[in-house]
Amino acid sequence: MSIGASPARFHTSIRLVVAVDGTFLKAKYLETLFIAACKDGNNQIYPLAFRIGDSENDASWEWFLQKLHDALGHIDDLFVISDRHGSIEKAVHKVLPHARHGVFTYHVGQNLKTKFKNPAIHKLFHDVAHAYRVSEFNFIFRQLEMIDPRAARYLMDIGVD
Repeated sequence: MSIGASPARFHTSIRLVVAVDGTFLKAKYLETLFIAACKDGNNQIYPLAFRIGDSENDASWEWFLQKLHDALGHIDDLFVISDRHGSIEKAVHKVLPHARHGVFTYHVGQNLKTKFKNPAIHKLFHDVAHAYRVSEFNFIFRQLEMIDPRAARYLMDIGVD
């Protein structure tokens, strides 16, 4: 595993939202690239760590997040975002029990497009995902719920709040 340029910088100038994901390598070595990154104060991507491993599974994600935690230390108010891969969610809850876990809005939006063909739902989901205040979120979510209660239930069932 390789840790980015400066874990110390993470504590002073990086937003406390860490995105983790894995992608399949399809060249000579058929393995998986695990990545942890965030954004700095200039809204630039700041790579934290990466690793090449066998596959996305419980043990691989737990190992990766444990090494990341060892390098960065305990961080209050940490938020980890990922796709909805079950192994990531398990590892976050086990290794970083103090952290909150959320999902990439892109993935949820794509799932909505597949399940619900109404473009108004997609627009409202984008708006609700970018709501700045809770009151704004609630107002937009109620609009979405009025247009398609099934879409609202789908979002609530996957934990969008």
